[in-house]
Amino acid sequence: MSALQTVTVNYVRGAVPERRAGHAGLTARLALDAQTKADAYRVRYDSYLGGGFIDPRDDQMFADADDRLPNARSVVVYKHGKPVASVRVCVLNQEKGWHDIPARRVFPEAILRILEGLPAGSTLSELNRLVRHPDYANDFELVFVLFRFATYLMAQDTPWCSKILSCVRRNHTSFYKRLHFEYVDGPRRYAGVKFETNLMAGDQARYQDMLADMPIIDTIAQGEAAYAGFLQGEMVSVF
Repeated sequence: MSALQTVTVNYVRGAVPERRAGHAGLTARLALDAQTKADAYRVRYDSYLGGGFIDPRDDQMFADADDRLPNARSVVVYKHGKPVASVRVCVLNQEKGWHDIPARRVFPEAILRILEGLPAGSTLSELNRLVRHPDYANDFELVFVLFRFATYLMAQDTPWCSKILSCVRRNHTSFYKRLHFEYVDGPRRYAGVKFETNLMAGDQARYQDMLADMPIIDTIAQGEAAYAGFLQGEMVSVF
């Protein structure tokens, strides 16, 4: 069992951790301004470079064309003011004119099958670019914090979300299964990086199971006041 799987077991079935000293200084911000976006791109770069998944770049940033689209938004988590983790949510919604997400380019046949099985107007939300700075590679709680804010974005911005997708590195597949994601297709190499991923998906019904099993991820239970201003790009405390 991997270290991430072990930590996951400790969080399931309502085992919400008490606030510890290590939580102090954890904040998060939606990347709406240039500086926060740069923080997201730098954390991605450091994470991927540290893992050997990209080649060095002069600007020490990792961004792609999706970052410039209106259906893609990133969250950055900070520890004592230092950017340490980030995740991006990309939304496919035909009615809004949002026709593309990275997973659709990597797994076009599988995404088409998913869309054909959903009612017209359904939405797909993809979690991607989930990274931690190499200095915090063993801080597994950051993964749950990233999920917390990503699912908050989906709940607030896309309440009609029909499927949650993620292109998951092969060694992380078991972790996502614990979050009630199911294997769909793969492995295939993901865009811009040197690793293969499996396409995994969860639906609204299984999402409720995930919240029941891992309430640390449930942002709604924290109360709206705890995250007031987040969608406007304000810095908010994680715990």
